[in-house]
Amino acid sequence: MEFSVSSPTKKQNRTLPPRRGKVKMRIIKGFLKSVTSMVSSTSAMSGSTKESGAGLSSSSTTPAPTPTNYDSD
Repeated sequence: MEFSVSSPTKKQNRTLPPRRGKVKMRIIKGFLKSVTSMVSSTSAMSGSTKESGAGLSSSSTTPAPTPTNYDSD
């Protein structure tokens, strides 16, 4: 009986799990990045509406008068 031992000629690339706390930091950084982009886009939109004069106005209008033959019952 002949046994053949195959030795690996190439080094296998093994990925180890990230060090403790690295995953949590990646999650927090991604979350902060998305929050800051949302805040910056919201502030940019609110700034552009103030400049253009669009948006809510402080002037109010009175509602149309109710018809005289109107019966609420």
